[in-house]
Amino acid sequence: MPTVTTAHAEIEYVESGRPDGPAVVLLHGFPDGPRTWDAVVGRLPSDARVIRPLLRGVGGSRSLDGTITGQIAALADDVLGLVEALELRDVVLVGHDWGARAAHAAAVLAPDRVRSLITLATAYGPRTELTAAESLDDAAVAWYRYWLCTEAGATTFRSDPHPLLRWSWDHWSPAGTIPDAERAELLALFATPQFAETVVHYYRHGAGEAAGDERYAAAQRLLDTWPAIEVPTTFFVGTEDGCETLPAARAAASSFANGYDLVELDGVGHFVQREAPDAVAEAIRAALAG
Repeated sequence: MPTVTTAHAEIEYVESGRPDGPAVVLLHGFPDGPRTWDAVVGRLPSDARVIRPLLRGVGGSRSLDGTITGQIAALADDVLGLVEALELRDVVLVGHDWGARAAHAAAVLAPDRVRSLITLATAYGPRTELTAAESLDDAAVAWYRYWLCTEAGATTFRSDPHPLLRWSWDHWSPAGTIPDAERAELLALFATPQFAETVVHYYRHGAGEAAGDERYAAAQRLLDTWPAIEVPTTFFVGTEDGCETLPAARAAASSFANGYDLVELDGVGHFVQREAPDAVAEAIRAALAG
């Protein structure tokens, strides 16, 4: 697969469609890879230029100097570095899970590069509007994030990440959403020197339990204020998501200044793009036509 080199990382990506077509960037989440978008890509206009990067730590995407960080500012920097290196303009930016958070952050940092934002599963915003009970429910489904903030959890994951990865595939979406053959391919993509530590740092930094990289300090300070997103956004959430909650998705509306279209998909779990590719592709087609 081709790669681009940004200021701080090397990013591997998959490209399809017409090189001079309107740009669509599809960001996968955790634990997943670029094939998660296969069914969506097959439903997009043939003249679109579709770019599917791999998140740092996955496959050939990596920090150049070996400094490991999974903080959101770094992931957004990777996205914007890729967009710049490929000279993409007026991008339809689509993200799931970690990819949703990276897409939200990229739209905050460089709204002039993003035509439309389509995000899945992981909502934007500080979640301060949740009731106490809703906050506890939100924390309960996210237990693994806090587990990785402990030394016991982090040590266990670093030594063998496979049990948590397989558990997430089994519990976050209906059985069979990610078939066995593709699971094996994903595990191979995760067998990199930077994967486990990037995951641990992502969750620890997000919980305030790990310091960020100074190279991203200015961007991270801005993102930590949860500024309103100016880019028109469509957000998809499944009613049966095993690690995200509906109240969080609904509360996010106040964090969008120019439109927030919340789409709740009945019976759909966490991996929305795999389970409801028609709905996701339709939203992308509408964004390209708008």
